[in-house]
Amino acid sequence: MINYQQILGYARSRTGMLVIVGALVVLNIGRLATDKYQDHLQAIDSKHALLGQYRISTANIEELRNRITKLEAAKNQFESHLFTGNSRKEISSAMQIRIQEVLDRSGLNPESLRPITKSSKNEELQYGEIVIKIRLTGKLDNLLQFFSGLYKMKYLFKIDNFTLKPFKKTDLKVFLELKGFYRLKENSQKKQTNEAKRNR
Repeated sequence: MINYQQILGYARSRTGMLVIVGALVVLNIGRLATDKYQDHLQAIDSKHALLGQYRISTANIEELRNRITKLEAAKNQFESHLFTGNSRKEISSAMQIRIQEVLDRSGLNPESLRPITKSSKNEELQYGEIVIKIRLTGKLDNLLQFFSGLYKMKYLFKIDNFTLKPFKKTDLKVFLELKGFYRLKENSQKKQTNEAKRNR
C-alpha cells in the first residue's frame, strides 16, 4: 500500500525538490523541442506549397508563351494575304494593278475599274478595306477564268456586289464590287512619336 506521507515528505526534502525541478525542466525542454519541430514542419509544408504554386505558374507561363507564338504565327499568315503600303492611295493603286493583271489573263474587257475612296475617320487605322468597282464585258468562260484567277491570288478579296446582264448575242456585261483588305505600314516618324509617348 502506497504511503502518501512518505512521498510527501520526500517531495519536501531537498533531493525531492531537485528531482521535481529537473522533471519540470525536462518536460519544458521537450515541449519547446516539440513546438520547434512543429514549426519546422509547417515551414516545410509552406515551402512545398509555394514550390507547387511556382511550378504551376511556370507551367502557365510556358503555356502562355506557346499560345503567343501560335497567335503571332497566325497573325503573320493572315497579314501575308493583305496589301501593304504607306497610304490608302498607294494601296488602292496596287489593288487596281493586281486586278487588271487578272483581267488581262482572263480575256475580259474592262470598261471601268476604280476604287471608292471616301474620306473616313478610320483612315489612320492600321488595318482597313477598299472597295473597287468594276464594269466589264466578255464571255461567261472568261468571267469564270477571272474568278479563278482571283481565287488563286495571294491577296484576299471579297465580292460584295455582282450583277450580270446579257450584252450583244454571246457576251455579258458584268458589274462587280470587290473589297480588298490592307495593312498600313507604320510611319517611322509616327513610330518614334509613339515610343517617345510611352517612355514619358
